[in-house]
Amino acid sequence: MTELRPDGNSRSFGRGACPEESKRRRAAFGTTLMLAVMIAALGCTESTLDPLPLEITVAASRTTAAPGDTILFVATVQGGSLLGLNADYGDTSTDLYGTSGARTGKVTFRHAYATRGTFTTKITLTDATLGQKSASVEIHVN
Repeated sequence: MTELRPDGNSRSFGRGACPEESKRRRAAFGTTLMLAVMIAALGCTESTLDPLPLEITVAASRTTAAPGDTILFVATVQGGSLLGLNADYGDTSTDLYGTSGARTGKVTFRHAYATRGTFTTKITLTDATLGQKSASVEIHVN
């Protein structure tokens, strides 16, 4: 299932995601029907799922850009009960994204750098039981 947020960022959940905790938030985005289908298809409960190893990878749509160009950062994540991601773009800008207890996911962040330079984008994943893990990518703005 993929959720597209009003700000253009998105996330998708793989098999094993237990979305019960995010019913209220998803209903606000009009995905109640999709949520019900996902719950029925997965049939998961908190007690039936073992945690996955905490993993995160990040890929950028490009590593060289001009000032003002939009770059997509895709974080692929897995864990036990993922709480969220924090994207630090290395230029004093950050983004937060909640994952509502999912076990796997793919989140896309969009960012445009205003100035020239070399920036390290670091995305940190937080899991309720397994802690934190980060991945980064270097971006050159010419």
